[in-house]
Amino acid sequence: MTDRPADELPAGAEAILAECAPLVDAFAAAGRRLYLVGGLVRDLYGGTALDEVDLDFTTDAPPAEVKAAMGPIAEALWTQGERFGTIAAKVGGRLIEITTHRAEAYDPESRKPAVVFADDVLVDLSRRDFTINALAIELTAGTPRLIDPFDGVGDLRSQVLRTPLQPSESFSDDPLRMMRAARFVARLGVVPTPDVVAAMTAMNARLDVVSHERVRDELDKLLGVADPRSGLELLVTTGLADRCLPELVDGPLDAVVAARPDAHFRLAVLLAGHGESAARRRLRSLRHAGHVVDRVARLVSVASSVGGHGPVWTDGELRRLAHRAGAHLTDVVELLGLVGLPSMVVAALRSALADLAARDDLDDLRPALDGQQVMEILGLSPGRDVGAALEFLQQVRFDVGVVDRDTAVRLVSDWWAARPV
Repeated sequence: MTDRPADELPAGAEAILAECAPLVDAFAAAGRRLYLVGGLVRDLYGGTALDEVDLDFTTDAPPAEVKAAMGPIAEALWTQGERFGTIAAKVGGRLIEITTHRAEAYDPESRKPAVVFADDVLVDLSRRDFTINALAIELTAGTPRLIDPFDGVGDLRSQVLRTPLQPSESFSDDPLRMMRAARFVARLGVVPTPDVVAAMTAMNARLDVVSHERVRDELDKLLGVADPRSGLELLVTTGLADRCLPELVDGPLDAVVAARPDAHFRLAVLLAGHGESAARRRLRSLRHAGHVVDRVARLVSVASSVGGHGPVWTDGELRRLAHRAGAHLTDVVELLGLVGLPSMVVAALRSALADLAARDDLDDLRPALDGQQVMEILGLSPGRDVGAALEFLQQVRFDVGVVDRDTAVRLVSDWWAARPV
């Protein structure tokens, strides 16, 4: 077990440890130990930029004692995770989580962990997903020291992804760890050991016991990595993609990687060739929120409708495209450049849209008259004829552009008079 004193802790740790001082004093006064754990410790030792600092701790104190220790110093306490050993709190304006040492395992047929508390930090670290995350900084030992029982720091430096226990045991404990492996491969540049890859391949069916929501969240994190290629390829080669996102198997991986690191936009890139209905089904199966489903489905739908277009765009086509895309016009154009149209056509589209936007308000493509005005002009009652008249005026807006009220009245009156009776 690696045990490094404070003077060998990595750069950036000093300010973080100073922020932990009130908690350290509280737990030390209670005769309990407190350890800083999680991705923060990994990123400190891996030299990864700390964009967001999440303070996660583990302790030998049971939840009731954690609450008692935190009570005097916390601005707020949340106990929703208490049965899993986790107490959340706000201290000094920062949200933190403190979890009692755990030794947990999943029932083979269950989506819920059976939590067993432990009193030894080494047991807790042994149940972590990977050695690079099985690191802890003990804070209540007088001098902060690193606890590294599985040489996670060495694996970080060697860019190796291993599990503390046998991979089959680690992945059986929580099958979502197989998905996490793909994310760490992409985000940290680590390479999974052959036994990790073999276990992921042999056990990919275990992913079925994990909730769709947890799988969705892990996929979103992977798709949000700057370059997700290696992680996505790992999902495909191990068969995990077949379980969670089959479209990856023969999908446009180059286009997905080339897209900006927006998980939901990258899903649109991946699903663009499958049509709107299929995109909606896949996103709903992953339990995405309605606004995400609607955004991605609209991008897929609009991009599909433009496929095969040439380099010349009429104003009417541009207005119809802007109308269908709504607030997502920029995304639609980017998507078309990734999976739909040749670069020359997309460049022409961008230029034509910029030219039209200088002459027309593409954010307001409403007809010149509303339903009430149409009824007054044509002497109609609410019904299908009003809808037909508004649709006629909408096409005028697309094809002609903005017309004044008098012109709109004349056009709709002439259309009404010429209609088949």
